[in-house]
Amino acid sequence: MRTLSILMVVTVLILAVGTATAENFRQENDKVATYETQNQLLGSCGHATLKLSPMFLEIHQINETSLATEQELLTQLAACQDEHEVERLVARLERLDTDRQLSVLKIRVKYARLAGQYDLAFRLRQDILRLMQQETAPLM
Repeated sequence: MRTLSILMVVTVLILAVGTATAENFRQENDKVATYETQNQLLGSCGHATLKLSPMFLEIHQINETSLATEQELLTQLAACQDEHEVERLVARLERLDTDRQLSVLKIRVKYARLAGQYDLAFRLRQDILRLMQQETAPLM
């Protein structure tokens, strides 16, 4: 009976060490995992590369900046105790989405002009004017 319990304890220890080692091994090897293509014809063509347009990259940067600004303002708002400062932060948070939309529309106008799409640039400028008029309209 004593031999059986010792054998059981040793087995549990071996399994525990093996599990811990396997987890570390998997984490180290997941970083450098390589995958083979199943179709040999696809493997000889090389890798496909996704090229993002400069317009998309600029719009993505605006969105990332807007999210970071929003998080910063929300953090400041949570810590703020002054009533006037709270009103100022809330007003900035409300304008943040409109500012983001205006920035995106300006970038779209720039790239529409570069592409020679003057009709699209004109319509986008009209959208900018409408958005600015909505922003300055008095609240009811």
